[in-house]
Amino acid sequence: MAIKGVLLDLGGVVFTGGEALPGAIDAVGRLREAGLAIRFLTNTTRTPHAALLANLRGMGLAIDEGELLTPAITARRLIEAEGYAPHLLIHPALTEDFAGLPDAGEPAMVIGDAGDGFSYDALNAAFRRLESGAAFLALANNRSFRDADGELSLDAGPFVA
Repeated sequence: MAIKGVLLDLGGVVFTGGEALPGAIDAVGRLREAGLAIRFLTNTTRTPHAALLANLRGMGLAIDEGELLTPAITARRLIEAEGYAPHLLIHPALTEDFAGLPDAGEPAMVIGDAGDGFSYDALNAAFRRLESGAAFLALANNRSFRDADGELSLDAGPFVA
């Protein structure tokens, strides 16, 4: 069976700290030259799709919009397909990925790394929606991540659990 496509994680594979890893751009170019379909994956729930796409292009990566898969865009597609009306508990930067979705329809609770948005009131509102039967869409369930200060910080996982 011939390989037809490649899935590439972004963080730590294609880039780190906002810069492409040595050889990563060339490696992607070789994959394209081989005629392979490429999809770039990330589990980030703090950076919107458009900003991540711009960052990658700024690093010199030739990437089409449809080749980048993020948790928010994947959730948006599901919300649109199912006709859900989402209640969002996400990082403020991610709201643009959910712009224009309907307010009416079956409810869905969407949770990602909300950062400082993880207040008691916000978590209690999410809990009540789930208790009322809302669908549950978790953008990630990572326990922690290395924050900009180099230290570990809580991710969405403990709140998802």
